[in-house]
Amino acid sequence: MKKILIAALLCVSMIAAMVPAASAAGSNSNYTACMTAIREQQAVQAQAHLTAETLRKKGYSDSSVYVQAAKSTWQEAQAAIQGYWKLARYTDEDIRILATTVYYEAGGTTEQLREYVAQVVLNRVADSRFPNTIYGVITQRGQYSGNYATATATQAIKDKDARNGTYNWQTCVTSAKKAMMGQVDMPSNVIFQANFKQGTGVWKTIYFNSGYFASTSYYCYG
Repeated sequence: MKKILIAALLCVSMIAAMVPAASAAGSNSNYTACMTAIREQQAVQAQAHLTAETLRKKGYSDSSVYVQAAKSTWQEAQAAIQGYWKLARYTDEDIRILATTVYYEAGGTTEQLREYVAQVVLNRVADSRFPNTIYGVITQRGQYSGNYATATATQAIKDKDARNGTYNWQTCVTSAKKAMMGQVDMPSNVIFQANFKQGTGVWKTIYFNSGYFASTSYYCYG
C-alpha cells in the first residue's frame, strides 16, 4: 500500500511539474504554429507511405520513379519536421529580436546575407564566450545595437513597410526562422560579421551593391 501511495504521489508531482511548461508553450504562438506544421508534415508522410505501399502491391519496385518520388516526399517532410522541432524551442520574442537585428544589419541586401546575419547571432548564443540567449547576445555591450531588441525598433520596420507597401519585415522573419531551423549552411565557429576582418580568419567575404550603396561583409571565425 505504501509503495502504491508513493508511486501515486510521484505521478501527481510529475504532472504538476509538466503543466507550467505546457501552459507556457501553449501561450507561445510560435510553438503552437510549429506543432501544427509538424502534424501537417506527418500527414504528408502518412500519405507518401500509403502511396508507396499501394504502388508496391501493384507490382512497382522500390527503384521505380513512382516509389522513389513517394520516398522523396516522405524524406522532405521528415527534414521539415526536424526543422520545426528546432524552431519550436524559440519564443515569439526570440524571433522578433532576431528578425529585427537581421533587418537593421542586412535588411536591404540579399536573402543570403540576411540568413548569415541570423546564423552568426545563433552561433554566438551557442558559444560559451557569449550570452546564451538571443536577447543577451544582441544587447551585449560593444557588440550589436541594444536598440535592436526593443519593440520600438521592430514597430518602425512594420510602419515603414505599411507606408511603402513593402514586405521587409516578413523577409527578415523568414531568414531568422530558417537559421533557427538549422537550414543555413555556416560553420558553428563563425561568430563575427562586420564590414572588416576580425577574429582568427575569414570564412567568407560577400560584396553587395544595390546601386545606392555598396558594402563588403566579412564573416569570420572566432
